[in-house]
Amino acid sequence: MPASASEEPVQQPLQLDALGPRGEFRARNRQVVPDVTGAPAAELSLVPPPFVSRAHSALRRAEPAPPDERVRRIAAAADLFATGTVAGLGVAEYRLLVSRVGGVPLTEVASAVDRIAERLRDIGTGLDRARPAGAVTDWRDPLVRSGRAAHTRRGDVFAVHAAGNHPGTHSLWPEALALGFRVAVRPSRREPFTPHRLVSALRLAGFGNDEIALLPTDHAGADAVLRGADLGLVYGGEDVVRKYGADPTVLLQGPGRSKVLLTADVDWRDHLDTIVDSVAGRGGTGCVNATAVLVEGDPTPLCEALAERFSALPSLPPEHPKAVLPVQPAAGARA
Repeated sequence: MPASASEEPVQQPLQLDALGPRGEFRARNRQVVPDVTGAPAAELSLVPPPFVSRAHSALRRAEPAPPDERVRRIAAAADLFATGTVAGLGVAEYRLLVSRVGGVPLTEVASAVDRIAERLRDIGTGLDRARPAGAVTDWRDPLVRSGRAAHTRRGDVFAVHAAGNHPGTHSLWPEALALGFRVAVRPSRREPFTPHRLVSALRLAGFGNDEIALLPTDHAGADAVLRGADLGLVYGGEDVVRKYGADPTVLLQGPGRSKVLLTADVDWRDHLDTIVDSVAGRGGTGCVNATAVLVEGDPTPLCEALAERFSALPSLPPEHPKAVLPVQPAAGARA
């Protein structure tokens, strides 16, 4: 739904500093981050490639804490992220900013914050289940000589080109931090508040400035963020797929193209709720939301039923408690 240009901004532009190895850094080059009406909500400091290079050098020199301590710190950061005041913002202020800037319904932002925190509190369980049974966590373990496999990270520095479509994507990359990687996060300029808050919370919980960094950059600096790392996680569209798709050191999270397929032997009436939720659930902005429904046979009855269900969804500002649809500026909505 398009937003009205007459609505008031949430607040004066918030200064979002880069978080480098020496702490907060306010760059001379800053980009305005607008809300859905086009009003400025924040100014994001953009660091140049030399700053990125120095940050990577510091990350590579840092020694990670023991595994149990890393997991404990991440759990502590989860509580700060979901309930505390971080970088001067309470959780209610933060959620409102994400909703107003990203256009994600406020209720979905609140739900995503809780899910991120829940995942981070239990991050050790996820790592244990990913490890092959019987494998040790260090190649220097004496059991390796007796034939045990070693399950350990491949490198020291991990880079993230973060997504801006939904806060929930930020529940994934902290696993690298739990494994002992030092992590550099390049936030999306579409919604930088979630990675800024999460990196700040991780530092408050005990991770050093030389273990986790937030490096907002322009496109030239984006390449530097990946070049300085051993492995990377990248979100993006077709242009990103073409650029990094053949790079074995990059885990690519490209555009979501989830589909719903209904074959002729299936009665779509039994699955209507699932189809509607696949398209519009959780704000409709996730990479797992369905982008098409494929029907074997005549699609008209299903299309009419879907149109009826979707037309009943209210068009409201994203911060409205009953909002369920994503909001974006009028030009983007028309496109």
